[in-house]
Amino acid sequence: MHYLRFSSREFSHGDRRAALAETYAPLCGMDVEVYSDDLDIDIRVRSLSRIVVSDSFLVDHKAKRTQAHIADGDDSMLLVIPRQGVLGINSASGDEWMCAPGQLHLLPLEDPFISQNNGAFSVTSVSLPRKFLETRLSSPGKVIGKSFQPADSNAYSLLLGYLENLNRTGEILSGPVANLAELQIMDLAALVLGVDRETSVVAGNRGVRQARYQAMRNYIKLRMFDADLNADVVAQHFNISPQYLRKIFSEFNLTFTDYLNAIRLDWVYKNLANPADSRNYISTLAYRAGFSNLAWFNRAFKRRFGLSPSDVREKATEQVS
Repeated sequence: MHYLRFSSREFSHGDRRAALAETYAPLCGMDVEVYSDDLDIDIRVRSLSRIVVSDSFLVDHKAKRTQAHIADGDDSMLLVIPRQGVLGINSASGDEWMCAPGQLHLLPLEDPFISQNNGAFSVTSVSLPRKFLETRLSSPGKVIGKSFQPADSNAYSLLLGYLENLNRTGEILSGPVANLAELQIMDLAALVLGVDRETSVVAGNRGVRQARYQAMRNYIKLRMFDADLNADVVAQHFNISPQYLRKIFSEFNLTFTDYLNAIRLDWVYKNLANPADSRNYISTLAYRAGFSNLAWFNRAFKRRFGLSPSDVREKATEQVS
């Protein structure tokens, strides 16, 4: 797995256009022209074994993929997912398309095209292998080289969330994690594009469940301090039944309650082990983390860490002194 980043903000204004031509354009496999004098561009590219994921922010730009770029032999397809602003796309055949947030565009990289936008534009792109798509798409003519609505809106939301999580993980992914991420992205992308029934069943069973599981975990982390958070609340947020939520967690050898308690206990441990937080009472941290029964909290804490909350704080204090 490779990770690259280009930001025009790392260069002086006088050097930005040269850096754009020498670094950003070859990275994208296109000629890029930015109209704004600010020349504000930021791109993160994550290359996995079969796909490439990029997140870009640009202002007032035009990008051209020419015959010279096509000579690189890349015949993959670029799934374009706008997040902010509208992208105009002109194909070599003369077709003109607009692609806005909530829509997608599937660009074959073996054909020339021009894309451009006015104002601030944020986009996520996923380069998918042609061989992966050509035998799976149920209606290739409806999506290749066109802007379209996602075939599965649920998979679309999960794909966006999964890509956001991937972008937040930092620069390095271990081999197993990278392989899993690639598999989930390809499954969700297939559902978004509209695939044959057999592929849909496989991708749905594998990709959607994994992505939904990850999305629920992230949601729980955001709401972990809410003492009233429970499986019913989370299930309602994701428009699924509490029984189905528990089933998904069980497939990953967890229960909802075990996961919620674990992240709450980890948060308390982290604060107790930080001498800077020594002014907070243990009970204050426990209540803040969402625990309402101190006796139960103390037992659960010792089972998880082999130390009592007081022991952890005492060790942290000793290290400072």
